[in-house]
Amino acid sequence: MNVVITGASSGIGRALAATFARHGHAVLVVARREERLLGLCRELAAECGAPVHCVALDITAPGAPQALFREAVQVFGSVHGLVNNAGMSPYQEFRDLSYNHLCQILALNIRSVSELCYLFMPHMLEHGAPSHVVNVSSVAGYAPLPRFSVYTGSKHYLRAFTNLLNYEYRGTNIQVSGLYPGGTLTEFPVLAGQRIKKFALKSMMTPEQVAAVAYPAILQGRRVILPGTINQLAALAGKLLPFPLAIRLMKLVYDRSMEPMPPTYPS
Repeated sequence: MNVVITGASSGIGRALAATFARHGHAVLVVARREERLLGLCRELAAECGAPVHCVALDITAPGAPQALFREAVQVFGSVHGLVNNAGMSPYQEFRDLSYNHLCQILALNIRSVSELCYLFMPHMLEHGAPSHVVNVSSVAGYAPLPRFSVYTGSKHYLRAFTNLLNYEYRGTNIQVSGLYPGGTLTEFPVLAGQRIKKFALKSMMTPEQVAAVAYPAILQGRRVILPGTINQLAALAGKLLPFPLAIRLMKLVYDRSMEPMPPTYPS
């Protein structure tokens, strides 16, 4: 299977790329940070022997999704897997977000995912081989996260979008899955501006643990992939509780688990 993975220079994207490559799949990894991508490609080529291709690209740039699609088809001929993993958000109230960060969240978490699905899915239908589309949302797609208003909104969009794609493409060669990780031991908290307290770190999953749960579920075509018992409980609370109560509950959890600090995303 030939797989394209965005946001692959670190965290869950990197772990998924390594997992697919170790199972013998050809992988094309995409991210802005070329140095990290090249390091990942060298590492996986030496360890797995599977074809690994790097594309250093900001997928929010004008024309970038089309450029990525053309590159993937040129490299692979047929693409059988698309993992939309790239995402971002500062941990700030809406009033404190910079305009640039607001636009980046919307462009990366919503627009680029939608465009890549729009480009790759007709190609998958055309070649007819079994194919998979995975949109990496978040437990925020179920539970409202205070100080993440735009991020939570974008992940609710991804959840609805992914579920509807799953429905619309039923009976075709494409299986569509949503991956909903919760707190994960990646660089995301530092970039977002979260200082995680020591006791809370123990409940967070590693990217490798998330990938280990996600990989077989993706191949099975699972519509919803929710790794970790704590994340499953948070999602359940988000579904069952009235929204105002769910917000207060998640604020209590977040206030106990972390402290805000300045985000380190480039502005």
